[in-house]
Amino acid sequence: MNRQKKTGSSSERSWRTSLGSVSIAIIHYPVYDKNGDVVATSVTNLEIHDIARTCMTFGIELCYIVTPLARQREIAEKLIHHWTDGYGSCYNPARGEALKKVVIRAGVDEMLEHVTGDPIIVGTSSRERPDKTLSYSEIQALIEKGTRPVLILFGTGWGLSTEVVDRCEKMLMPIRGTADYNHLSLRVAVGIILDRIFGERGGYHE
Repeated sequence: MNRQKKTGSSSERSWRTSLGSVSIAIIHYPVYDKNGDVVATSVTNLEIHDIARTCMTFGIELCYIVTPLARQREIAEKLIHHWTDGYGSCYNPARGEALKKVVIRAGVDEMLEHVTGDPIIVGTSSRERPDKTLSYSEIQALIEKGTRPVLILFGTGWGLSTEVVDRCEKMLMPIRGTADYNHLSLRVAVGIILDRIFGERGGYHE
Protein backbone atom coordinates (compact mmCIF):
# COMPACT_ATOMS: atom_id res chain seq x y z
CA MET A 1 0.00 0.00 0.00
CA ASN A 2 1.45 3.34 -1.05
CA ARG A 3 1.01 5.92 1.73
CA GLN A 4 1.81 9.59 1.29
CA LYS A 5 2.41 12.02 4.09
CA LYS A 6 0.28 15.15 4.13
CA THR A 7 2.23 18.19 3.01
CA GLY A 8 -0.15 20.80 4.42
CA SER A 9 -2.70 22.19 1.98
CA SER A 10 -4.15 25.70 2.28
CA SER A 11 -7.43 24.23 3.57
CA GLU A 12 -5.51 22.32 6.24
CA ARG A 13 -3.71 25.49 7.32
CA SER A 14 -7.03 27.37 7.42
CA TRP A 15 -8.50 24.64 9.61
CA ARG A 16 -5.60 24.86 12.05
CA THR A 17 -5.80 28.64 12.38
CA SER A 18 -9.45 28.36 13.45
CA LEU A 19 -8.63 26.33 16.56
CA GLY A 20 -8.26 29.44 18.69
CA SER A 21 -12.03 30.02 18.49
CA VAL A 22 -12.81 26.89 20.55
CA SER A 23 -12.97 26.69 24.34
CA ILE A 24 -14.31 24.01 26.66
CA ALA A 25 -15.96 24.10 30.08
CA ILE A 26 -15.99 21.48 32.82
CA ILE A 27 -19.28 21.96 34.68
CA HIS A 28 -19.35 20.86 38.32
CA TYR A 29 -22.72 22.49 38.97
CA PRO A 30 -25.53 22.07 38.13
CA VAL A 31 -25.07 18.38 37.31
CA TYR A 32 -26.86 15.17 38.27
CA ASP A 33 -25.79 12.47 40.70
CA LYS A 34 -26.67 8.78 40.27
CA ASN A 35 -30.05 9.36 41.92
CA GLY A 36 -31.00 12.13 39.52
CA ASP A 37 -30.56 14.92 42.07
CA VAL A 38 -28.88 18.20 41.09
CA VAL A 39 -25.57 18.46 42.95
CA ALA A 40 -22.13 20.10 42.90
CA THR A 41 -19.29 17.64 42.29
CA SER A 42 -15.69 17.89 43.47
CA VAL A 43 -12.86 19.43 41.47
CA THR A 44 -9.78 17.20 41.52
CA ASN A 45 -6.09 17.99 41.13
CA LEU A 46 -5.68 15.29 38.47
CA GLU A 47 -8.62 16.63 36.47
CA ILE A 48 -7.08 20.10 36.23
CA HIS A 49 -3.65 18.83 35.17
CA ASP A 50 -4.81 16.25 32.64
CA ILE A 51 -7.52 18.31 30.97
CA ALA A 52 -5.20 21.33 30.68
CA ARG A 53 -2.62 19.16 28.90
CA THR A 54 -5.31 17.76 26.59
CA CYS A 55 -6.43 21.30 25.74
CA MET A 56 -2.83 22.28 24.99
CA THR A 57 -2.44 19.26 22.71
CA PHE A 58 -5.48 20.13 20.59
CA GLY A 59 -5.08 23.92 20.50
CA ILE A 60 -8.06 24.75 22.70
CA GLU A 61 -8.17 28.43 23.63
CA LEU A 62 -9.43 28.22 27.23
CA CYS A 63 -10.63 25.58 29.66
CA TYR A 64 -13.22 26.83 32.14
CA ILE A 65 -13.82 24.97 35.38
CA VAL A 66 -17.16 25.93 36.91
CA THR A 67 -17.87 25.29 40.59
CA PRO A 68 -19.91 27.28 43.13
CA LEU A 69 -17.84 25.88 46.02
CA ALA A 70 -15.57 28.70 47.22
CA ARG A 71 -13.05 26.44 48.95
CA GLN A 72 -12.63 24.32 45.82
CA ARG A 73 -12.12 27.41 43.68
CA GLU A 74 -9.47 28.60 46.13
CA ILE A 75 -7.60 25.29 46.02
CA ALA A 76 -7.76 25.20 42.21
CA GLU A 77 -6.46 28.77 41.93
CA LYS A 78 -3.54 27.99 44.26
CA LEU A 79 -2.63 24.93 42.18
CA ILE A 80 -2.71 26.94 38.96
CA HIS A 81 -0.66 29.76 40.51
CA HIS A 82 2.00 27.29 41.69
CA TRP A 83 2.56 26.03 38.14
CA THR A 84 2.15 29.33 36.27
CA ASP A 85 3.84 31.82 38.62
CA GLY A 86 5.36 29.86 41.52
CA TYR A 87 8.14 27.31 41.82
CA GLY A 88 6.39 24.96 39.41
CA SER A 89 6.83 27.45 36.57
CA CYS A 90 10.60 26.88 36.77
CA TYR A 91 10.44 23.19 37.63
CA ASN A 92 8.15 22.29 34.70
CA PRO A 93 7.51 25.27 32.37
CA ALA A 94 5.53 23.17 29.87
CA ARG A 95 2.98 22.24 32.51
CA GLY A 96 2.70 25.89 33.48
CA GLU A 97 1.92 26.86 29.89
CA ALA A 98 -0.88 24.29 29.77
CA LEU A 99 -2.36 25.48 33.05
CA LYS A 100 -2.48 29.07 31.79
CA LYS A 101 -5.45 27.91 29.74
CA VAL A 102 -7.52 27.12 32.85
CA VAL A 103 -10.01 29.71 34.11
CA ILE A 104 -11.98 29.12 37.31
CA ARG A 105 -15.53 30.50 37.56
CA ALA A 106 -18.30 30.22 40.16
CA GLY A 107 -21.22 29.67 37.79
CA VAL A 108 -22.30 29.23 34.18
CA ASP A 109 -23.47 32.85 33.87
CA GLU A 110 -20.16 34.18 35.21
CA MET A 111 -18.29 31.95 32.76
CA LEU A 112 -20.35 33.18 29.80
CA GLU A 113 -19.62 36.79 30.75
CA HIS A 114 -15.91 35.98 30.37
CA VAL A 115 -16.26 34.35 26.94
CA THR A 116 -15.43 36.70 24.08
CA GLY A 117 -18.11 37.09 21.42
CA ASP A 118 -21.42 35.27 21.11
CA PRO A 119 -20.42 31.61 21.43
CA ILE A 120 -22.22 28.64 19.95
CA ILE A 121 -22.78 26.56 23.10
CA VAL A 122 -22.46 22.83 22.43
CA GLY A 123 -23.24 20.32 25.16
CA THR A 124 -22.11 16.72 25.61
CA SER A 125 -24.06 13.78 26.99
CA SER A 126 -24.14 9.99 26.99
CA ARG A 127 -27.72 10.24 25.72
CA GLU A 128 -28.84 11.28 22.26
CA ARG A 129 -30.85 14.50 21.90
CA PRO A 130 -32.52 14.09 18.49
CA ASP A 131 -33.91 17.63 18.51
CA LYS A 132 -30.44 19.20 18.51
CA THR A 133 -27.85 16.50 17.82
CA LEU A 134 -24.64 17.72 16.18
CA SER A 135 -22.31 15.31 14.37
CA TYR A 136 -18.53 15.64 14.47
CA SER A 137 -18.37 16.66 10.82
CA GLU A 138 -20.95 19.36 11.53
CA ILE A 139 -19.03 20.82 14.47
CA GLN A 140 -15.85 20.76 12.36
CA ALA A 141 -17.71 22.81 9.73
CA LEU A 142 -18.88 25.30 12.36
CA ILE A 143 -15.34 25.73 13.67
CA GLU A 144 -13.85 26.07 10.21
CA LYS A 145 -16.47 28.67 9.28
CA GLY A 146 -15.26 30.73 12.23
CA THR A 147 -18.11 33.26 12.36
CA ARG A 148 -18.74 32.59 16.08
CA PRO A 149 -16.59 31.08 18.82
CA VAL A 150 -17.52 27.57 19.96
CA LEU A 151 -17.84 26.59 23.63
CA ILE A 152 -18.14 22.87 24.43
CA LEU A 153 -19.64 21.95 27.81
CA PHE A 154 -18.74 18.74 29.66
CA GLY A 155 -20.78 17.65 32.66
CA THR A 156 -19.24 15.91 35.66
CA GLY A 157 -21.09 13.40 37.86
CA TRP A 158 -23.94 11.89 35.86
CA GLY A 159 -24.13 14.68 33.34
CA LEU A 160 -25.32 18.21 32.69
CA SER A 161 -28.62 19.20 34.27
CA THR A 162 -31.63 19.99 32.10
CA GLU A 163 -31.14 23.65 33.01
CA VAL A 164 -27.72 23.63 31.32
CA VAL A 165 -28.77 21.44 28.37
CA ASP A 166 -31.58 23.90 27.61
CA ARG A 167 -28.97 26.63 27.19
CA CYS A 168 -27.05 24.61 24.59
CA GLU A 169 -27.78 25.30 20.93
CA LYS A 170 -26.53 21.85 19.99
CA MET A 171 -25.58 18.55 21.65
CA LEU A 172 -22.69 16.50 20.31
CA MET A 173 -23.37 12.96 19.21
CA PRO A 174 -22.65 10.64 22.18
CA ILE A 175 -19.58 8.42 22.37
CA ARG A 176 -20.61 4.81 21.76
CA GLY A 177 -18.59 1.70 22.55
CA THR A 178 -19.37 -1.94 21.80
CA ALA A 179 -20.76 -2.79 25.25
CA ASP A 180 -23.94 -1.74 27.05
CA TYR A 181 -21.89 0.08 29.71
CA ASN A 182 -21.60 3.78 28.87
CA HIS A 183 -20.14 5.87 31.70
CA LEU A 184 -16.67 7.11 30.73
CA SER A 185 -14.52 9.14 33.07
CA LEU A 186 -14.54 12.85 32.32
CA ARG A 187 -10.86 13.01 31.34
CA VAL A 188 -11.24 10.13 28.89
CA ALA A 189 -14.40 11.59 27.35
CA VAL A 190 -12.74 14.99 26.85
CA GLY A 191 -9.75 13.36 25.12
CA ILE A 192 -11.90 11.21 22.82
CA ILE A 193 -14.16 14.08 21.79
CA LEU A 194 -11.35 16.55 21.11
CA ASP A 195 -9.47 13.92 19.12
CA ARG A 196 -12.56 13.22 17.01
CA ILE A 197 -12.89 16.92 16.24
CA PHE A 198 -9.23 17.89 15.78
CA GLY A 199 -7.11 14.73 15.49
CA GLU A 200 -5.15 14.16 12.28
CA ARG A 201 -4.99 10.35 12.54
CA GLY A 202 -1.24 10.17 12.19
CA GLY A 203 -0.93 12.69 9.36
CA TYR A 204 -1.30 10.24 6.46
CA HIS A 205 -3.91 9.64 3.78
CA GLU A 206 -4.22 6.99 1.09
